[in-house]
Amino acid sequence: SKLKGMENIGIEFLGKSFDPKNDYSIPYFWGTVGIVYNDQMVDKAPRHWKDLWRPEYQNDIMLIDGAREVMGLGLNTFGYSLNAKNMSQLNQVENKLQSLTPNIKAIVADEMKGYMIQGDAAIGITFSGEASEMLDGNDHLHYIVQSEGSNLWFDNLVLPKTMKHEKEAYAFLNFINEPKNAAQNAEYIGYATPNNKAKELLPKEVKNDKAFYPDQETIKKLEVYDNLGDKWLGIYNDLYLQFKMYRK
Repeated sequence: SKLKGMENIGIEFLGKSFDPKNDYSIPYFWGTVGIVYNDQMVDKAPRHWKDLWRPEYQNDIMLIDGAREVMGLGLNTFGYSLNAKNMSQLNQVENKLQSLTPNIKAIVADEMKGYMIQGDAAIGITFSGEASEMLDGNDHLHYIVQSEGSNLWFDNLVLPKTMKHEKEAYAFLNFINEPKNAAQNAEYIGYATPNNKAKELLPKEVKNDKAFYPDQETIKKLEVYDNLGDKWLGIYNDLYLQFKMYRK
């Protein structure tokens, strides 16, 4: 009741599994996991997850070091859910990922940004927010979110129960939800805003960029990571470790 501007938030970004009624969180920014590529280093852009297995990409690909992300690209390749709890599917994915290892140059974390900007790798699998910074640093880089499915991530705003300035906290949330403020913030940071009225205030080349604001058909195929529980999260981590230890 103290919040203003919630009607500006796209309905496709509300009611997710981590907060079904948005009792605790407001979407602040959102994005995807996708493919960055350097147009000077590849003859043909990898537009689908299955393209990563092309023989011409040998030793060309950097992966973000994350079990859910790497297992996720495998699951998406087969058309499975990112939250699959099916050992047959997961083992199939791990076997498929093993066959990708000749194409993998490195598995890295935040340092991928620098490597891609410097042209140390032709292709990177990363988050759209990180990709946005890479594209700012190198005009030959491009980002693609795969139409067959990917991860939908959020940066959220929440109020901790220990807050000491409740009035000011709500004032800030309402300030940041003002379309003109949300638009200015999104343009400065380079991440996608879930605020529809703010999006309309962005420059045309930004709001019409399908890489960072994909169409509704693509958004429908994006999934948040569900809390799998200790058992299944352990299985994902174990399979990912097996993949990382696999020798070409």
